[in-house]
Amino acid sequence: MLMLYGFVIHPVISFGTLVLFLYGVIATFIGLIRHKSYVWINVLRLLICLTIPITNLLMYLATIGGDAREFDFQPMPFVYNLIFALEVIAIFMPEIFLYIERKRIIKWKQWLYVGWIVCISVLFWCTI
Repeated sequence: MLMLYGFVIHPVISFGTLVLFLYGVIATFIGLIRHKSYVWINVLRLLICLTIPITNLLMYLATIGGDAREFDFQPMPFVYNLIFALEVIAIFMPEIFLYIERKRIIKWKQWLYVGWIVCISVLFWCTI
């Protein structure tokens, strides 16, 4: 059962990483063209898009255990799933800000986004 988990969950997350990377890059360039007030947020989103494949690979390598004779996959801890979910939210956060700003102004949106990125990074590096 654990082997089935390793061969099903990891590729799904890898495919999700690819989709997030492509969406983030395309949305960043569209955001840079359309929304001039979100320049720094879109640049930060581009940096997140470039780091997501690296963090996914490091999380994948951290779940491989055993030695040369007994190779097995360990289940992904809850923290890794949480990090992946927070990265997904970070990719979609500029669109969330735009949706909220239709009705009200968000002060310090760039600092909120930077704080979110720092929290994800600290959580990731403390668990790897």
